[in-house]
Amino acid sequence: MYFTGFSFLFRWLNRRKGKPADERWLIAAFVAKLAAGFAYGYVYAHYFPVSDSWVYFKESLAEYQNLLTRPSAFFSTGITFNNLTDFFSTADDAPWSNTGENLLIKLLAVFNVLSGGNYYINVIFFNALSFWGLYLIYFVAKRHIQKNGLLIFCIVFFLPSCLFWNSGIDKDGLIVFFTGTLIYTVHYCITVKQTAMQLVMCVLSFVFIFLLRNINALILLPAIAAWWISVKVVPARPYLAYLIIYSACIVFFFLSLSFPSKFNLPLKLAEKQHQFLTLEANTVLPLTPLKPTIKSYAEVLPQAVNHVFLRPYITEIKSPFHLMAFGEMILIITIILLAVLWGGKHMLRQLLQPFCLFLIMVSLGGLLITGYTVPFTGAIVRYKALYIVLLLLPFTELLNRKLPATQ
Repeated sequence: MYFTGFSFLFRWLNRRKGKPADERWLIAAFVAKLAAGFAYGYVYAHYFPVSDSWVYFKESLAEYQNLLTRPSAFFSTGITFNNLTDFFSTADDAPWSNTGENLLIKLLAVFNVLSGGNYYINVIFFNALSFWGLYLIYFVAKRHIQKNGLLIFCIVFFLPSCLFWNSGIDKDGLIVFFTGTLIYTVHYCITVKQTAMQLVMCVLSFVFIFLLRNINALILLPAIAAWWISVKVVPARPYLAYLIIYSACIVFFFLSLSFPSKFNLPLKLAEKQHQFLTLEANTVLPLTPLKPTIKSYAEVLPQAVNHVFLRPYITEIKSPFHLMAFGEMILIITIILLAVLWGGKHMLRQLLQPFCLFLIMVSLGGLLITGYTVPFTGAIVRYKALYIVLLLLPFTELLNRKLPATQ
């Protein structure tokens, strides 16, 4: 019943937006996403000793009871005020490091009202949100990239890592939803009209991304600013906006070394990496501990690039997840190489379009941060899934010589 309802809803919304996606493909993508969510839940329930997804669900059952019997406890549980002014604190009792989990658990508790506390029915509600976030990304990409619509659709909805990892009940799916909403509303404000509603949606989407994972929100800020300026101020040379803003951001990042520790960004990023290094996992990649210095960040940069773009090596494949990651890495490299070879003299003109630059800078920022901080192959694949989608989209139009344009 819920699946049918959401299917009709997505078809109706797709028609309202001019049918950018074929309805059969749209429902097929939703089915694939639900299947991936069910598989994610089943695999982590039966083959792994610990799963964040199932931990969140079990905690949501207690919140579900609070919602029904003690609403005051539901709205107050999990609220702390320790280290309240330290927005980037990694302490266990800091509100900013736990807000994302609390929001997810509260949301699942609300879903439990409709699902009767069934994990797999919650998967339908949860994936309806993340699916809509992907749809909005697809919608905006179709507006800016006119060719190879079917390839764009397949990258957004069927890229294996994004399909699997962002379909499980975890913070990543909510981040996809709010990121898609933010990209759509910014696109609307830039290309159509600035309205109070759209500006409010921009702010709320950014705030929720920040609460779920603050680094994801900060990565989006300079890219949005550069996108806006490149269209409104320097449309003839959009790359100038990105060059100036990102140069200023890099300078500010390292100038913050002289700020108090709460606002020392290189220190906070190093602390995040050190927190990951204390954890245990089956596959741990060699990663030099970061220090809050320019020299340290320069020394670790090759490792960060290697981890997100080239790992796992074929000799490191130890599980089906590693095999999937390796196969996807080969696919990514192939798409980019073919785009470069077939794009020819049109390559720079395409990649230097404002929206394409936005996608490239957001994805590169997210991938590098992941490489700097995460030493685990599985976690790297999960964190970089959405960024890989964004990275590949600008290259799709360059494949037009070999792939026919489709609706």
